Amino acid sequence: MRGEAPFVLIVADPEAFLVPGAARRLLDRVSSGSCDAAIPVTNEPWCEEARGAPPFPYHTPSTLEEGAAVLAAGDPAPFAANAPRSPVCAVRRAAVAGADSSLELSRAPEEVGRRGGRVYVDPGAYLHRYSDMDRQPRADLAARVPAGARAVLDVGCARGATAAALRKAGVARVVGIEPNPSEAEEARLHCDLVIERPLEQVGQEFPEEFDAVLFGDVLEHLTDPSDALARVRPWLSERGVVAATVPHVGHWSILADLIEGRFDYIPYSILSGTHIRFFTRRTLIELFEASGFRIDSIEPMRFAPSPAGKQKLERLAALPGASQDLDVVEFLVVARPAQAAV
Repeated sequence: MRGEAPFVLIVADPEAFLVPGAARRLLDRVSSGSCDAAIPVTNEPWCEEARGAPPFPYHTPSTLEEGAAVLAAGDPAPFAANAPRSPVCAVRRAAVAGADSSLELSRAPEEVGRRGGRVYVDPGAYLHRYSDMDRQPRADLAARVPAGARAVLDVGCARGATAAALRKAGVARVVGIEPNPSEAEEARLHCDLVIERPLEQVGQEFPEEFDAVLFGDVLEHLTDPSDALARVRPWLSERGVVAATVPHVGHWSILADLIEGRFDYIPYSILSGTHIRFFTRRTLIELFEASGFRIDSIEPMRFAPSPAGKQKLERLAALPGASQDLDVVEFLVVARPAQAAV
């Protein structure tokens, strides 16, 4: 906050995604003199009064930019914040002049309000914030566990949130694999056993122990996903299955960006910066078959496109030989060892 500029844009959340248009809108709000601090609305707010829904689902920065522009075009009126909390905001420097040097930037709106300044929420400035993904249970995968299953392995179990859904389904033993120490520690509160190392470094064997092995958005993070699938195959019981979700790199938003010269990595979504493998339906089938499995089912996850996306999708779908999966964001595959009885 040291400097001479009369207005300051604060982005104190490393995983907050504020597009340039929304940033300019916040700065315009304070520079106009209508308030001393302006905070955006967001899908994951720090105070409920700043909660705001996007106009449509988005999976890339370009579609987020479109959504933010749609909200801004409606020019909704700002309103006074009663208990402002947001590490992303625009402030008038004079409104925090002389503040204690230990004040965290994320508390700037609170400080402005404490001093009697005007803090507004701007519904036309949309901020995307990445939710705490590792605390979300994977009910979609738990639902694909065979009825009556007694033991399940959750590869990449994070904080063990899926274990509760498995217990509810009657699973007696839940084993997790999680290399992150802090997440593994929390997962131990929910799982019977948590192995704190990557799958490829697991020395323990579980011959025919599990009725299901789950890979919830894990395979795309692995250097050798085929080796991972082959590794767990002997651990499946006679009726055991693998249930996995994998993002689809052939989604229209990725292809449209490529045509325009973009390929934007972001913390989460199809092009997460930690993804090192990418899949389409065909390459996903090839992966499982090459690893000794046969596919029981592949379920596509679809979302309606944005207004501009609808036009891009239609143009892409009209190309000769275009994939039928252009609107698929993710696949959920259930497979079993190729030699297993039907």
